[in-house]
Amino acid sequence: MQEYKYYIAGEFKESKQKISVVNPATEEVFANIFETTKEDLNIALGEAKSAQAQWRATSYLERAKVLREISRVIFDNLSVLAELESKEIGKPLKESLFVDIPLGGECFNYYASFLESLEDEAIRGEYGLSTISYEPFGVCGVYLPFNTPLMIFGFSCAAALAAGNALIVKLSEYGSLSMLELAKYLDSLDIPKGLINIISGRGQSIGKEIAQSNIDLISFTGSRDTLKKVISTSAQNPKKIICELGGCNLTIVFSDADKEAALQNVLGSSFMKQGQMCIGTSVVLVQEDMYENFVKELVFKTNAIKVGDPFDSLSGIGALVTKDHIHNIDNKVKAVLSKGGRLLAGGEILKHKGYFYPPTIIEVDEISYDEFFAPVILIKKFKNTDQIKKILEDNPTGLVTQIWTKDLERADSLAKLAKSGTVWINTFACMSAQTPFGGMGQSGWGRNLGKLGFFEYAQAKHIGLGIKKSPVDGWFGV
Repeated sequence: MQEYKYYIAGEFKESKQKISVVNPATEEVFANIFETTKEDLNIALGEAKSAQAQWRATSYLERAKVLREISRVIFDNLSVLAELESKEIGKPLKESLFVDIPLGGECFNYYASFLESLEDEAIRGEYGLSTISYEPFGVCGVYLPFNTPLMIFGFSCAAALAAGNALIVKLSEYGSLSMLELAKYLDSLDIPKGLINIISGRGQSIGKEIAQSNIDLISFTGSRDTLKKVISTSAQNPKKIICELGGCNLTIVFSDADKEAALQNVLGSSFMKQGQMCIGTSVVLVQEDMYENFVKELVFKTNAIKVGDPFDSLSGIGALVTKDHIHNIDNKVKAVLSKGGRLLAGGEILKHKGYFYPPTIIEVDEISYDEFFAPVILIKKFKNTDQIKKILEDNPTGLVTQIWTKDLERADSLAKLAKSGTVWINTFACMSAQTPFGGMGQSGWGRNLGKLGFFEYAQAKHIGLGIKKSPVDGWFGV
């Protein structure tokens, strides 16, 4: 059985404590990872600090060259990395191969280009000359989620490295292999040893140790409950925290929308990655004039989606990540139904090997601003725009919102009202390495991607050089 060691200061290490890796589609253990020890974490922190001092001194252009090399090794080994992600996590191979990992790799190319055009600013003022440069925080602790580890590595770590920081990358114990495999390729690059450290283990052990360490910044992608633990634990050594938490994402379909386009995007945003994605739709709101016909077609298309082997090109939905997760989802579905929800599709764990749950639609009368993080959506009819305004205002989580209508004035008005980091009008997943991404309200704070992503991981430093007498010369006349 293959074992994947963690990566610290240019060395691959193991501990006595192993964690089994289960293929969720077959329920078979096929690999082991290791729980990073506290002692090895301390080594990583010390080596990262030393490497960061060296990295900080490199020019923007030198950093850009390294970022392009990281992108190159990701794309050169795309097939191997994609197969590992799908085997460990359960999502269809086409998602890993054509979407998730390529976007992660592209982030490094984007920030390389950003650095190649970045210059320190010079401002001539009344009393002298000011320069503004961009300094790193130091060592960043980056917590990756299980569902798209290599993509979020690109989202967060490309900007952090571009800004001059070193990395301690904490992997989810349910999504480690693609990153541990990538470490083998990163090891061949000419970069300071200790600049990128990739550690594996459980959140309640090594994740907790990172949070309470003297690390300089935390970038966290995951659940709100886990973030609360990170914040509580990190309070003894306060540091900046950037976080993206997902939330209850709304898709709003007005009766004048392009129905087929809306249907296809509801399907994609609800059921890709088995619904295990932060931008996935939680609640679909359909205007009553088209509700009955829309729901009928949505249910028909949903029932036609094939659930099965992630490596079967015909599979649209693979396996959920763990046995516990699938049972938690099943219990949540039953709870919604017990409160008056009407099951329109799916709703039962599939009775064969693997953690498979069918795409599920539940019609409700009242909205629950909850995120299933599974192939489950709630659907409800609405009458008019005023109702939608109230729903948008009441949503405590604001990561993404979809609005489907041909009335662009109405769409623009609702987009401005929505407390979401991203609003998509007549589209879904219209994003790239250039567009900032993050939540509002209980969906998190800070941004990844785009130029704003760079500035989250950098600190502006102002240096003023006096040319004339300063404004306080002679102030006291003494």
